[in-house]
Amino acid sequence: MTPRRLAVKALIHQEQAGYANLVLDAELKKCDPPMNTRDAAFAARIFYTTLERLPLLDYTIDRYTKKPVAKLDAPVRAVLRSGLAQAKYMQVPMSAAVNESVRLTKALGKSSAAGMVNAVLRKAVVTEVHEDDFANPLQRLGTYYCLSPAVAKLLYNQYGEEAFAMAGVFYERPATAIRVNTLRTTDEELTDLLHTEGHSVRPGPWPHALLVEFNGSPAASRAFARGFFHVQGLASQFAALCVGAQPGQKVADLCAAPGGKSLTLAECMQNQGKLISGEYVESRVPLLRKAFARCGVTCAEAVQNDAAQPRSDWGKFDRILCDVPCSGLGVIAKKPDIRYKDLDGIENLLLSQQKILQNGADLLAENGRLVYSTCTVNRDENEEQVRTLHKNNPRFHVAVPALQLPGMQQGEYGTLFLPHKTATDGFFAAILETESTQ
Repeated sequence: MTPRRLAVKALIHQEQAGYANLVLDAELKKCDPPMNTRDAAFAARIFYTTLERLPLLDYTIDRYTKKPVAKLDAPVRAVLRSGLAQAKYMQVPMSAAVNESVRLTKALGKSSAAGMVNAVLRKAVVTEVHEDDFANPLQRLGTYYCLSPAVAKLLYNQYGEEAFAMAGVFYERPATAIRVNTLRTTDEELTDLLHTEGHSVRPGPWPHALLVEFNGSPAASRAFARGFFHVQGLASQFAALCVGAQPGQKVADLCAAPGGKSLTLAECMQNQGKLISGEYVESRVPLLRKAFARCGVTCAEAVQNDAAQPRSDWGKFDRILCDVPCSGLGVIAKKPDIRYKDLDGIENLLLSQQKILQNGADLLAENGRLVYSTCTVNRDENEEQVRTLHKNNPRFHVAVPALQLPGMQQGEYGTLFLPHKTATDGFFAAILETESTQ
């Protein structure tokens, strides 16, 4: 199995259904013998680059095919898309991209289309498509920046011309940020250890945050296996740190999986007190427990729980984090599937978010602090949710965070991270207090 063939198989599979990461993993697991690390990484680059550029690739290919790309045989369609993606966006030489695509077309039993693939790719590769080719802003966001009509409309309606700058950085992944596990090591010790493993490390914007260029997967690091760190984006760290969890407190993380914020909370608590980490999906609860065990966290209890349902049996908490399920429009760079969301059912999502936030408010002790956060830039899921809570619960006020990050926007109802301004995920966090906790 070659990397190109695997990527094409995954692209065909992706058209049928499924999350991109799961589709790719499934294809990799089918390889016998297993694909080596370098080839697997190349296959992944082809797959994800093609996926995140689909509308623009199709727009270009359609100029030179007799039939629309959508009506071509699935293998031919996937070969054309991936071949063009390699030549245009992966610095693969045109000759290699074209010749390997022709060879792959034949290998997939589509020899009759090999000549067409050769001719189309040679023309498409040298075709320049520019942003100003699309006068209509929604068409520009949809085709040039490769967003679904629903996502394009939402971003343009809420952010206007700024939507283009935001969409542009969705092609750029933020630097990999990690959180130092202060229960087991120090910033200096971990930095030295990562250097010895061949990784590039620089300090983050606040203590215990490091920015790392990993030589391979972070999970392959010996330091990771020893529980010295966990991977957590800066905006996500910001939300967890805003909770202000202290040793000995009773703390709740109502939507905990995959566990990064819970780990940061436990470290802030110095492993003293009680942390309840709730997760709706039961199969994810063991993953939380595994993460706690790896990092030496003993103050946390991972439980299955529906945060949208009231819990009168838990008593009150000093600190609560509501990192609610959301549309994910701030993490498109990491999850290209989100580009093509239709946003159907957003009303149900908004209702669930409001229930979780209200339940969190009901569980909060006097003089406590609640943080509401999302990984989206959709104002209806962010500021408007906090506005609604405040309207229904006037005892709460929004506090200004102590942490600062260049580019973040502090508003009346919370703090917004726009990826083109902060070089982080798109994110939102609001600190809600009943009285000052200073």
